[in-house]
Amino acid sequence: METGFAELAALYEIASLDFPGSEKGLFREVVEKASRLFGVRRVILLLHAGGGGRACLTWGCYRLGIDDYRAYIEQNRSLPEAYARELGNGDDLGLLYLEKKGGFSPREVRLLDIFSKRLAEVLQAHYLQDRVRRANERFKLVVENSPMVAVLGLDHRGKPAQWNREAEQLFGIVRTNWGCKDLLRQVVPRERFKEALREVLRTGRASPPGEWMLQNRAGAGRWVLMSIVPVYEGPGEGGVFFMAVDITARKEAEERFRYLSVRDALTGLYNRNYFEEVMQRLDAEGRRPVSVITFDVDGLKLVNDCLGHAEGDRLLRQVAAVARKCFREEDFVARIGGDEFAVILPGAAYTNAARACARLVETVEARGKHGPELPVTVSAGVATAQTIRESVYEAFKQADDGMYREKLRNTNRVAGRILGFCTAALQEKDFLATGHAERLAVLGEQLGRSVGLTKEELDKLALLARVHDIGKVGIATHILFKPGPLAKEERDEMKRHVEIGYRIARSFPELAPVADLILQHHEWWNGQGYPRGLKGDEIDLLARILAIVDAYDAMTSDRPYRKALPKEEAIAELQRCAGTQFDPQLVEVFLKLIR
Repeated sequence: METGFAELAALYEIASLDFPGSEKGLFREVVEKASRLFGVRRVILLLHAGGGGRACLTWGCYRLGIDDYRAYIEQNRSLPEAYARELGNGDDLGLLYLEKKGGFSPREVRLLDIFSKRLAEVLQAHYLQDRVRRANERFKLVVENSPMVAVLGLDHRGKPAQWNREAEQLFGIVRTNWGCKDLLRQVVPRERFKEALREVLRTGRASPPGEWMLQNRAGAGRWVLMSIVPVYEGPGEGGVFFMAVDITARKEAEERFRYLSVRDALTGLYNRNYFEEVMQRLDAEGRRPVSVITFDVDGLKLVNDCLGHAEGDRLLRQVAAVARKCFREEDFVARIGGDEFAVILPGAAYTNAARACARLVETVEARGKHGPELPVTVSAGVATAQTIRESVYEAFKQADDGMYREKLRNTNRVAGRILGFCTAALQEKDFLATGHAERLAVLGEQLGRSVGLTKEELDKLALLARVHDIGKVGIATHILFKPGPLAKEERDEMKRHVEIGYRIARSFPELAPVADLILQHHEWWNGQGYPRGLKGDEIDLLARILAIVDAYDAMTSDRPYRKALPKEEAIAELQRCAGTQFDPQLVEVFLKLIR
C-alpha cells in the first residue's frame, strides 16, 4: 500500500512539471524531480529547440561538446544504470538521458516513461507558444511598417487602440483627443459611411471593401479602399478595425482614362466617339428641338504645309478655346476630325443656333485682327432637328453640307490671306528681306540679260528673288538673328528653309512656278550643296544665277554677326568658289558686270 501511495505521489510530481519561463529553468525542475524521485546522479538533456538549433543541458557531467555527449549516450544507453528516451516523434524535440547507480527498477522505468512524455508535452507547448509569439511579432512588425495598408483599431469607446504608421499618415492620427468622431468627419459621403459602420456593429460581420474619400480640413482628398472589421472580446469590450489602402493614384489614372476616352487629346474638347454617343442618346430620349453646328478651320492644310504641324496644332487649340466661350455649358463642343468641329445644342431652336454660329465665326475672325497673328477663319453650317421625326444625325449631315458649301466659297480668299501673312511674317522676321529681295531682283535681271534670258524667264527670276527665302517663316527667330556662327544643329535647322519654302510655293498657284527653284537655290556646282546634292547642269539656270547674286549681296551687306565685306573681298570669294559652289561661267559674266 505504501508503494501505491509513493507511485501516486510521484505521478503527482510528474504532472506538476511545467515550463517556468526558460529552458534552463525547466532543466532545473527536471534535475530536482529526477534526483528526488529516482535518485539519479547524472542528467543530460539534448534539445533541438523546436527545429531551430541544438542545445545541451547537463548535470553531474564533465564539460564536453554536444557531439561528445551524444556519442556518450549512444555508447551507454543500453547499460542497466542508464535511461534514454527520445522526446516527441522520434527525437524532433530532443533526448533525455539519466544515470543512476545500481540501475532503474521496472517501476521506475515505467514512471520515467511517463516523466519523459510529460517533459515532451511541456516542450511541445513551449515551442508552439514560441512560434505563435514570433509569428505575432512578425505580423505586428509587418503591419506596423506596411507601406501600403493602413490599419486602425478603435476600442469600444471610439478611441484609437492600435494603428500603424500608414494609418497615422492617412487618417492624420494624433495621440491626444483623436477618436471615431475625427474619422467620421473625414470620410465622404459621411452618412453612407455611418450606415456601413452601424451595419457592421449590428451584424458582427466585416464590411466588403468600399471606395471612400478622405477629406482633411483644407478640403484636400485621398481616395481609399477600406474594410471595417468588428472585434468582440466580451461584454463592454472589443471594437472595430479599419483597414484601408490609398487608391488615389489609381482613381486619378481612371479619371484620366475616362477623360481621354471622351476627350480630344489636342484640344480638350469632346471627341468624335462621344459626340456620336450624345446624338444617339438625344434621339433615344426624343428631346426636341436639337440644333447642330459644324465648322471647319479654313486653310489648315496650308498652315501645316507652310508653317509646320506645330503651328497648325496651335491654331486648332486657339479655335477650340474660342469655341468653348461661344456656347452654353449644356452644349457639347467636339473636335470630330483633323480640322473639323461640331456642336450639339440641346433645346436650341434654329434662330438661336444661327446666332451662336454667327458669334463663333465673328469671334474667330476678330482674333486675327489684333496683332501679328496668323489670319484665321472658319466655315460653318447649322441645322435643327425640330421634331422626333427628324434625327439629330440628319441635322448634323445638313449642317455639314452647309459648312462645305461655305468652305468652297472661302477657299481663294483664305489662301490669299495666308500668303500675305507669310510674306509679312518674313519681312518682320528677317529685316533684310525687303531690301535684299529688291537688290537681288536688280542684280539677277542684269546677269539674266547678259546670258540671254527671255522675258518670261526674267519675270520668273524676279519672282524667285522676292520669295526664295519665304521658308524662313518656319525657322526660329533666335536662329535667324543669332549674333555669331551657327552650331551644327542650328545650321541643320536653317537648311530646312528651302524645303519649307518649296511646300509654301507649291500651296499657292501664283508661287508654284518657282517652287522647284526655291528648293534648288542652295545647291552647289560640285554637288556638295543641299537638299538633294544636285550638281552642274542638273541645277536650273535660274537657281544658279540666284545663288551667285544672293551670295554677293549677303557678303556686301551687314549681318547680325558681322559688318559688310568690301567689294574686293566679295569678288575674291566668288572667284575662289567658282567651280565648286558656283557655276564658273556665270561667275565670270557676273564679275564683268560689277567691276
